[in-house]
Amino acid sequence: MRKSSLFFVRTSLALLMFVLSLFVSDKAEAQNQPLQTVLAIPEVVAEVNGDKIMKTDLANECLRLHGSEELKDLVKKFLIQIECSRLNITVTQQEINNEVERMAKAFKFSTEEWLDLLEKERGMTPEAYMEDIIQPILAIGKLAGSRMTVTEEEIQREMNARYGPAVQVRQIVLGSRKDAEKVWADLNANPESFPSIAKNRSLDPASQPYGGLIHPIRQGSTNPEVEKIVFTLKPGEISPIVEWPAEQFLIFRCEQHLQPQNIDKTKVREQLITKIRDTKTRLAAEEVFRDLQNRARIELVFGNPSRMAQLPGVAAIVNNQNISQKYLAEICLKRYGKAVLNDMISKLIVEQACRKQNIVITETDIDREIREMAIKYLPLRQDGSPNIERWMKMKTEESRMSPNVYRTNTVWPVLALKRLSRPLVQVTEEDIQRGFESNFGKKVRCLAIVFDPKDQRRAQEVWEMANRNKTPEYFAQLAEKYSMDPESRIAKGVIPPISRYCGQPVLENEAFGLLPNELSQLIQVDENWVILYCLGHEQPSITDINEVKADLVADIFEKKQNIAIAKYYENLFNQAAIDNYLTKESRNPEIEKAMRGETEKNKQAAGIPTTQVQ
Repeated sequence: MRKSSLFFVRTSLALLMFVLSLFVSDKAEAQNQPLQTVLAIPEVVAEVNGDKIMKTDLANECLRLHGSEELKDLVKKFLIQIECSRLNITVTQQEINNEVERMAKAFKFSTEEWLDLLEKERGMTPEAYMEDIIQPILAIGKLAGSRMTVTEEEIQREMNARYGPAVQVRQIVLGSRKDAEKVWADLNANPESFPSIAKNRSLDPASQPYGGLIHPIRQGSTNPEVEKIVFTLKPGEISPIVEWPAEQFLIFRCEQHLQPQNIDKTKVREQLITKIRDTKTRLAAEEVFRDLQNRARIELVFGNPSRMAQLPGVAAIVNNQNISQKYLAEICLKRYGKAVLNDMISKLIVEQACRKQNIVITETDIDREIREMAIKYLPLRQDGSPNIERWMKMKTEESRMSPNVYRTNTVWPVLALKRLSRPLVQVTEEDIQRGFESNFGKKVRCLAIVFDPKDQRRAQEVWEMANRNKTPEYFAQLAEKYSMDPESRIAKGVIPPISRYCGQPVLENEAFGLLPNELSQLIQVDENWVILYCLGHEQPSITDINEVKADLVADIFEKKQNIAIAKYYENLFNQAAIDNYLTKESRNPEIEKAMRGETEKNKQAAGIPTTQVQ
């Protein structure tokens, strides 16, 4: 039960963390007193190979990365705290303790186990959890009043979304309506071609290898429009084209309708209620804030260059009261300081290496790299030009970075490491031959059942069952029932064809040694136990290596370059002398090496062997 609840716990926590952006218990704010420094940080926060990172540098970087979003949250906290004070709303420690205990029981944990899990999963201390999560939830609940009530109808809806009737479908994702209409016409002419077209045409990398097969769709679990369409489909029917955000067009085929799971609602009731309350808290917080915002006078100064020049040091004005930029920086430091400092240390290590080798990355270099990424990962515009604007919008929204931060903190380090590691990257003829065999050579089509390392006995039992009835249909049934791998279980054992040099030599050798309709032995792959059923062998799709040699070289170079980048940075980091005064961690490879050498000398002088064979 505990293992199965971990995913729900993580999902619940993600929703609860939203509340943190809407409330604060800082008394100085509540009483509208001057905002003081909230965190004691040394003036020098780190040293890297003798170069110092100052507190002001860290504060400015935290502000640059997180200031705008954090300011919006800070204003929300300010308004909600004032409203609680106006209405004399308080939350007692006993109420907090009771809520923590209730949350723990909902997931079948003791309070101590629950708090320990939070610290491991989220790095959140019990004190921070109670102050920053539980207290705000309870306060917003009191502000929201009846809006927080959970009804039986809502519990049943959540039950249906998690355990109710479902539709197993395949999907094809396309990038334009024109492509979607062409594929839709082909599918209606031949519905059985859906898996093949999904493998060859779909833009969804998760479902493409499985012929478009995705997790079953339940009512209330995804987009209402999609649910409405797929639940009306009969097995084998093709859906109309569904337009999706980000210029995507979806087509579904119904595989089967699944019955509700046999789950006792009383056993999961508390978890369902917790999930509903999380959602209600988020919605109630948004409503409460909207109301307060409509009644308040708010000006966000930070992020507005002209107003920042007119009001130096002011981050925002709320009801004629200033929130200082210094306080905003301190808040950013408190929440993000350690993580941002780690990133600054990493970047400084790369900067030092670039200085040593006189490597300079220009703005033109960064523009060129972004252009190449847009060409590689996005369809070209109709005029054949790269869609750089869409790439930047996608990456900045995905990472929640400003364009400037994306350029300096993501693109620059990658380019720098590419330049630094370039001499280490070489593509050999052997690499090209292996790449050719891997991508275009013979392949083996198999079904697979994957077992947990601890389930060797179960794996042996299933192997014996499969061995008594060596048909693909029966093996697919066993995969659907026993495989621990969600993808192969949903796909009834179907896995992408196995090629030479696929990165799993044990699996590869076993697969290529099988004849059609032959069962493999029980094999161990990455600790898991695997059974293969051979469906057949695919002949090479291309026989002349020269047809694809240029593409192979480019692909192999990129892969080897990524490996070289990781190794190069790891080597730089391992050789760096780092003192992190925030985490109180220090490392100096030269001193450590000298100390090891001195220890070896002392052992030799005392006649103690320096190397022992166990």
